[in-house]
Amino acid sequence: MIHRILVRKYIGQSLLLFLACGTTLFAFAWVRVWVVSLLDMGQFQTILEQFREFEKFAPIDFDALFTYPGRVGMTFDEPIVIFCTVIWCISRGSDVVSGELGRGTLEMTLAQPISRSSLLLSHATVSIAGLIGICLLVWGGVSVGVHFTSITETVEPATFRIPWVNIDIPITETSPSKRSLPLSDRVDVRTYAASTFHLFCFGVFLLGLASFFSSIDRYRWRTVGAVVSVYVLQLVMFGLGKAAESLQWLLSFTFFSCYKPQKMTSLVGEGGFAAPWGLSVPVPDCSLPPLAYPLILLGLGLLFYGLAWFCFRRRDLPAPL
Repeated sequence: MIHRILVRKYIGQSLLLFLACGTTLFAFAWVRVWVVSLLDMGQFQTILEQFREFEKFAPIDFDALFTYPGRVGMTFDEPIVIFCTVIWCISRGSDVVSGELGRGTLEMTLAQPISRSSLLLSHATVSIAGLIGICLLVWGGVSVGVHFTSITETVEPATFRIPWVNIDIPITETSPSKRSLPLSDRVDVRTYAASTFHLFCFGVFLLGLASFFSSIDRYRWRTVGAVVSVYVLQLVMFGLGKAAESLQWLLSFTFFSCYKPQKMTSLVGEGGFAAPWGLSVPVPDCSLPPLAYPLILLGLGLLFYGLAWFCFRRRDLPAPL
C-alpha cells in the first residue's frame, strides 16, 4: 500500500525537477506552435522538397508536414521534449533504491514500520504522477499556442480550368491576397491526445527500466550509467535501422520503434479521432494496430517495475559507508 509519509517525502525531493521540466516543456511547446505560424506553408513545402532523400529518417512522410496539424504534431518528436522526459524518468527511477543507499538513508527508512513494497509503490506513484503532469503540460503548451496564435494564408484569385489541356486561367486580374485567421481554425488540439499517451508510455518504460537497475545496484551513478547505455544503444540501433535497408531488422529490437506520436497525428487526419485507439486494423506501413505500440511500452515498463519489486524484496541491503 501507498505510504503517505513517503509520498510527501518523494514529492519534496522531486518538486524542483518537476517544475523545471514542466515549465520548460510548456513554454517550448507554446513557442514552437508560434514559430510554426511564422513559416509560410508554400515556402516551407518548397524548402522541404529539397530534402526528400532524407525522408526515410523522418518519423512520417514529408507530405504530412505540409499541413498545420502535422507541423504542430512534430512537437512530440522534438529533442528537447524527449530530453526533458528522459531526465525526469532516469533521475526519479534511479533514486528509488541505489539513490537512498548512496545517501545512507534507506536503512533508516526501512527501520520504520514501512515495507519494501510500500516504499517502491509510493515512489512509483509519485514518479508516474509527475510524468503524467509533464505530458499534460506539453499538450497544454500546444493547446495554448494553438488558441493564441494566428496564421496568414495566401488566397489565390479564382481561376477557370480548360478541359483536356488542364490549364488554369485567372478569371480576374486581381493579385493574390493575404488573410489572417486563428490557428485553431486549422488545428484541433484533440488531435494530439494519442501523441500525449505515446509520450506517457515512453516515460513509463524508462521509469520502469531505471527502477529495475536501481533495485539491483547500490550506486546511483552506476545505475544512471547503465540506463543511459541502454538508451544510447537502442538509439544507435534505431538510427542504423532507418539508415540502411539491410539493417532494418534492428528496428524490431528497439523500443524507439514503438514511439510513434507523429504517426498518430497522421492517423487522426485520415480516419478521425478514434483511429489511433484501435486494436484491429494495422497502421499503414506497420505490422501492428496503432494502440499496440504504446501498450508494448507500457507493458514493458510495468514488467520492469515488477522485476524491480521482486529483486528489491529479495536482496540484502549493504551497510551504509
